[in-house]
Amino acid sequence: MSVPPVVFVCGRNSVRSPMAEALWRARFGSDALAVSCGVEPASYPDGFMIAVMAEDGADLSGFEPRGLDAVEAVSGALVVCLAAEAHDAAQGLAKRCAARLEDWHLPDPVKVEGSREARLEAYRAIRDQLKAKIGAITQ
Repeated sequence: MSVPPVVFVCGRNSVRSPMAEALWRARFGSDALAVSCGVEPASYPDGFMIAVMAEDGADLSGFEPRGLDAVEAVSGALVVCLAAEAHDAAQGLAKRCAARLEDWHLPDPVKVEGSREARLEAYRAIRDQLKAKIGAITQ
């Protein structure tokens, strides 16, 4: 199986979807076609996301969140929805482009309260869940 082009969709494109985009490229190579976007994109990427991805060797300090209107899936692509609130938008994108839709709804680590370390652990858990899901995809 060849690796399909992928579009990761979530709410703000500041945590889960940029993580997934970077992890997809880490798994399948820098030439792998992967992009992420958000239904209502944030103004800047999340600092905790940048920190936990740096722990994994990915520099996302220059990442700029994108809106759904800034991306287009190609026929045969995979559209992955990472947040329940983004499902309708992801489904619409998949239908417009004859792409396959998968839901990988993961909790938003931004909602975790507590110490800095507790919050980082929540982000690490999401990173590791994404890595496992992407790792399960065979080439």
